[in-house]
Amino acid sequence: MIYKLSNEADREEIEKEFGIRFRYPNLYTPNPIINGFHETNLSVVTMENKNEITFAIWGLMPHDFKEDWHIFQDKANTLNAQMEDLENVAWMKDSLKERRCLIIVTGFYTHLLANGNTSSYYICLPNNKPFYLAGTYNILNDGFLCSALTVSKTDPFISNYHNISNLAPVIVPKDKAEVWLDKSSSIDDLKDIIQNPKDAPLKAKRMPNEFLLNMNSHTRTKPLFMELQQ
Repeated sequence: MIYKLSNEADREEIEKEFGIRFRYPNLYTPNPIINGFHETNLSVVTMENKNEITFAIWGLMPHDFKEDWHIFQDKANTLNAQMEDLENVAWMKDSLKERRCLIIVTGFYTHLLANGNTSSYYICLPNNKPFYLAGTYNILNDGFLCSALTVSKTDPFISNYHNISNLAPVIVPKDKAEVWLDKSSSIDDLKDIIQNPKDAPLKAKRMPNEFLLNMNSHTRTKPLFMELQQ
């Protein structure tokens, strides 16, 4: 599973890369470590509106859920979601069918266990540009969005840097973005993106443990949704 993402790109770089703008441009802040164990937010493009980038809390909850994020996540950690769950868990099925999204990142963190010790790596594109990860989302009772990262079996490259689990995010190339967000896409189309991802050129950088510890203490914890309500 993957519990830490990164989005270090400036707003202007993201908008230029994908050709779409943020709905709330003044609320976007680059974040080198997006920690899923905190109540934090992701930049997403949704099926509902493919022409803007908005925000979703990381951690899928049932559609129209009324309670707080931490209440649900204490019972069911839904930062990541596999295809099997999206197809078979009753409250997730509609998310896969009707509410898919693309999550914008510049990288994600993996963890390798060897000789009784763990090491962490940062996985990104060689040019450090932002890219899409597959996701699903629901709309909460207050109108805000919540999202899960779609994960699948690790490929040989990721496996070199991630053996804590055998699951990793699904990278969606820009030429497949429309398929992921298209309401008419079949389950087979979606499975093809998840289970047979197009090889993406990636690089891995080993990260000092001190970096993650220090950055965790500075991770933004106040949800953007509180600001949107003000």
